[in-house]
Amino acid sequence: MRRWLAVCRFAVAVALLAYLGQSGVIRWQALSGLAAAWPLSLTAVVVYLIDSCLTSWRFCLLIRPVGFDLSLWDSNRLSLIGLFFSTFLPGAASGDVARIYYAASEHQGRRTELATIVLFDRIIGLVTMLIWPLMVAPFFLDLAAVPIIRGLLLAALGLAIGLTVALFAGSSRWIREHPLAQWCFSRIPGGRIMERVLATLTVYRKHPSILTGATILSLFTHTLAAGVMLLIAAALDPTGFSWRMTILIPLGFLANQIPLTPGGLGVGEAALGGLLHVAGLASGAEIMLGWRMCLLLVSLIGLFFYLHGRRSFVTSRPQPVAAHGGTANDY
Repeated sequence: MRRWLAVCRFAVAVALLAYLGQSGVIRWQALSGLAAAWPLSLTAVVVYLIDSCLTSWRFCLLIRPVGFDLSLWDSNRLSLIGLFFSTFLPGAASGDVARIYYAASEHQGRRTELATIVLFDRIIGLVTMLIWPLMVAPFFLDLAAVPIIRGLLLAALGLAIGLTVALFAGSSRWIREHPLAQWCFSRIPGGRIMERVLATLTVYRKHPSILTGATILSLFTHTLAAGVMLLIAAALDPTGFSWRMTILIPLGFLANQIPLTPGGLGVGEAALGGLLHVAGLASGAEIMLGWRMCLLLVSLIGLFFYLHGRRSFVTSRPQPVAAHGGTANDY
């Protein structure tokens, strides 16, 4: 069943790309600009590598409070292996699943904690992606006033607030130890696993500086990601380049997260193309395709690390004392 679902998702992606090409939304010949303006394209790849390195650093920060150590080099290897899986094997194994597998390979009893950290890392990235266009909106008030753009920005704000409130509530010791919550943990399937997930999140309440640093890093990585897209846009069509697309790029990335097709292929192109069209700009679909080509090149580094063989990534330290006086592994 899973294999057929993956085939169907891939078929939808191919159909979307074919439709976008047939309707003129994607101008395939425009992609030749990436080769013609290769200095800009190469710079985009380098900036993306820096972006990936900072994202890996964020994971290094988040993993420490729960009693693990991870070097920046090993975190980069994990991220690139995950990128390889999500790029070349969509539907079979996501990048996050690959990261959890490799990170927890030598920590069988603490897979829940490591999986929680990977998920938390992803959520921080998502929340800051929602916040980023709101931060740049004051620089493009005329564009932010367009009804559809304003609606998307308000939706992003609402979702960011909702996720933040959910994380704050989920990390509350009072909520986790409430008799009703304890009753649910003991009755529902997977309840004890959920309790361990929430216990892991509780640890971060004692480390606000870690959360602040991770959030700042994440906002900076989204700035670099927007820079990659701007470089690709300049390489594809220098005459059509505009800073106005900056506010729309994160919204295109968000649409690309919709799991309708493998890696959002086709969906991201249609979304960014439509968003830039609303702003009176062109080449949105081609820019997203150029970004995918950049990911494709970088993910080959992950293939090298994957073929190099599995080695130890994460090491354990004496675990921090949790809120109730035990350790995080006691949950």
